[in-house]
Amino acid sequence: MAGRKIPLAVWNARAALLYSLGGWTILGGMLHYTMNRGGGKSGDASENESDPQAKAALKQEIYTRETALGFTVTTVITHRDVVPPITQLLRRMKSYFYPDDSPPSEN
Repeated sequence: MAGRKIPLAVWNARAALLYSLGGWTILGGMLHYTMNRGGGKSGDASENESDPQAKAALKQEIYTRETALGFTVTTVITHRDVVPPITQLLRRMKSYFYPDDSPPSEN
């Protein structure tokens, strides 16, 4: 085997296969960990009760202005600070490569 040379295209194909297998394995493991990190769910707990983002406080912004005809227009904007799942995944991936001492929710 020491004297036999492997063609470059075959070597590249094997390296690409190994690289992609490792990448997909890591990504799948991270997704599995992220989706199942809460452990088992109890049967009587609703989905919103176990979700920490569902407990996030509502924020209201109230804007009032008066029109030229004397009417008062009040606009109420209600929102909650919810982080999209893709942002959570990207922050978790970043924390693997750039670890620091802050809590995982702030990475």
